[in-house]
Amino acid sequence: AQQLVRLRNEPGLTVTIVVDKVAASGGYMIACTASPGRLFAAPFAVVGSIGVIGQTFNIHKTLEGWGVRPLVFRGGRDKAPVGLVGEVTEEGLAKVQDMVD
Repeated sequence: AQQLVRLRNEPGLTVTIVVDKVAASGGYMIACTASPGRLFAAPFAVVGSIGVIGQTFNIHKTLEGWGVRPLVFRGGRDKAPVGLVGEVTEEGLAKVQDMVD
């Protein structure tokens, strides 16, 4: 989607999106990148967000209780802010909630 936005912002380029049947979830995200007035959908096409839910569990404290020190390496601060074995922080929880919202 970011690449389409980048192209849309190039002078002289227009991004046209056409939906034949369904553009939900990721398809909806892509559809939102269309240039103004350039999103076209078939009469009975479904275009929209279908909602998001994310679930996980975290065993960080359990592992520490067993004397296991979990090590988590990330490619950036915002990569996987909450995961299976890493420490859960309020900042991480807020970041995930922001992504879901």
